[in-house]
Amino acid sequence: MNGRTVIPDISTSTRYFFVVNPICFDNHQKMESMIAGVHRFFNELSKSTIKVPPDYAVHVSRFPRDAIGAIRRFAAAVPSAVPLRVYAVGGDGILFDCLNGIVGLNNVELGIMPYGAENKFCTFFGIKNQNILNSLEIQTRSSSIPVDAMYCNGNYALSHCMIGLESLINGNIKKIRKHIFLKRFMPSVFYFFFVNYMYFIDALNFKTVDHNYSLWVDGEDMSGVHFAINIINTSWHSGEGFNPKIDPCDGWLNVLVGGDMSVLKIFKTINGWSNTLNKLKIAEMYGSDGDQEKYRNLSRKFYTFRYAKKIFITSENSLILNLDDEIFYDKNITIEIKPAAIRIIVPNSVAGV
Repeated sequence: MNGRTVIPDISTSTRYFFVVNPICFDNHQKMESMIAGVHRFFNELSKSTIKVPPDYAVHVSRFPRDAIGAIRRFAAAVPSAVPLRVYAVGGDGILFDCLNGIVGLNNVELGIMPYGAENKFCTFFGIKNQNILNSLEIQTRSSSIPVDAMYCNGNYALSHCMIGLESLINGNIKKIRKHIFLKRFMPSVFYFFFVNYMYFIDALNFKTVDHNYSLWVDGEDMSGVHFAINIINTSWHSGEGFNPKIDPCDGWLNVLVGGDMSVLKIFKTINGWSNTLNKLKIAEMYGSDGDQEKYRNLSRKFYTFRYAKKIFITSENSLILNLDDEIFYDKNITIEIKPAAIRIIVPNSVAGV
């Protein structure tokens, strides 16, 4: 093979459906330019060795959950024996919609093209390799792998299910990002300031940080007062929450339960947790095994860890449930892992990285 990565031919029988979130583009022209690139890519295939270019369509999402119905309608017109690839073009929000649109459909694969402010699940492909995810050449020729999904109260999620303080914080940050001015500059200029500001303000919400939960983790009673309950399925779940050891294909949920703490200690602890995991990220990439274990031991002081298959959470009051940064409210929550629930296209398979 002379060290070269072989890129397989694009299939003329496969259908391709691109779902675009317009909110993820600074202006209409940038979105139209991206869509024009999709049309140009497939039109140019007819000029190559492929006589009949593959069938494809582009759908611009109009409102939350619009993509679910659009995917189902498109899939209904595709013969059952014909493969269908659905691409989420945007951030975590449109990925959430596309995931819930394809679950249960046969012969469907999910592709991720990150254009959003938040693209947490993309860390699964490697921090250094995210730029290849927006390559149509690579995306349409890559193979897919089975990936686990979390099922929670009628919805599916890929990255996280958060309840408590971090759920409240992420919901508030999402509202801030919708502001036109902050949307453009938040990721780089204001993010650190607002995250820490939200930690402090939301930590003063005693109803959230001093909440008594009935919590069962695979039959183990962990009920009590917790400032946060985070169930995660990938390496990046919130802010600087990075842990490259989490595998979304292992058939397990990763559970982090924060204990009963004072408001000031919570603020100090969460910032320490953030800094610890950031150091762990550096240790994983560049440090020694001793460095990695040192920072893991520090992180264990902030949360209690469990691996689990199914979790039950109940409360007398309505809980803020954050599924991949989509906000829901419920008093009774059940989260369970669905092993190999979907197939996700892995660009690394053809990029040679």
